[in-house]
Amino acid sequence: MTTLEQVKDVPFMVRVAETNAFVREIPYNDQTRNSSRLTIDFDKLANHALHNNYCISFIRCPFPLNFDSLINHFDWCSRYLYFNFEKSILRIEIFTKMENLHYDDTKLEYLIKLLKKYPQAYQYDLDDADHKQKWALLKKSNFQKNADFLKIAENDKEQRAILLDYLRALQDKIRNEKIKDADKESAKPPSKPLVLPIPEKREREASSYNYLKLNEELSPASCKEVINFLYTAFQPYFHIPYDIDTFRKIFSNEDSPILELIKKDNFDNQSLKIIFQALKEAKGLVVSWQVIEKKVQVLKGNGTPFSGFSEVSMGKISRSKRQKLEKDISPIIELIKKELTANRRK
Repeated sequence: MTTLEQVKDVPFMVRVAETNAFVREIPYNDQTRNSSRLTIDFDKLANHALHNNYCISFIRCPFPLNFDSLINHFDWCSRYLYFNFEKSILRIEIFTKMENLHYDDTKLEYLIKLLKKYPQAYQYDLDDADHKQKWALLKKSNFQKNADFLKIAENDKEQRAILLDYLRALQDKIRNEKIKDADKESAKPPSKPLVLPIPEKREREASSYNYLKLNEELSPASCKEVINFLYTAFQPYFHIPYDIDTFRKIFSNEDSPILELIKKDNFDNQSLKIIFQALKEAKGLVVSWQVIEKKVQVLKGNGTPFSGFSEVSMGKISRSKRQKLEKDISPIIELIKKELTANRRK
């Protein structure tokens, strides 16, 4: 249960605005949208939502809710939307459309992980929330006395479990089909193997490195400049002291240590997403997000792990914050782009 003391940093104007819009009905597809902009009787709203199968949220939904937006914004829906669909909508429309999309194993696993992480709405950490999202957790705690809301919360939990089971069934179906296809291939008479010459040098997969590999087309001087820049940028947030030589090993050595950074008011997982996204887009960093999150970890003030940053949505980051960080990192981004462009012209 969230207490007022835990969200005391939420500005007064946010408190007023979000309390006036305490809870919202979220219509799905052709459900009628509430024409009133100001709802005072939230008990009545919860009763209407429960008995007419409206989803609800303590936060304004930034998109019209339909099947496409439900899937495309499944991260948002998993965190902030109470699933209260009609059973026919869930089992006939949503299930059927999901099966017809023929998602591969990777996409299904992504949806499954979200449902396992959020078996109910509003299960996220206070440290991983902005002011409105923090206030929403307090609103949820204060609405526990409403019986209709508690029934919607139970529906949400049940429908997420049903959807999770269905996605697992789809995943099993895909895996079984792959096994059958593999069995068919193995039953075919063996063909004469084609012997190909093995190249002397083969690029490793971006996910197979164990360090933050920079682009090999960058000169040693440029690599040193990029690393020195990042050392200066990250140094105020080091969990433990790193000297420059140890820091450089994170970009060149398989046995290098993990870079542990402490979350602060002006530095968090969104900050790292902006910085590493810019480095990857400029082709300066050539490893996968999986490797980056393995080598760089954000910790809370008490030293416990903070949430990952690779899956942070850039759309959720404020424009001013993004522009400031992109401006701060622009010197090395321009250096990388200039050198790589010059190398391609040779």
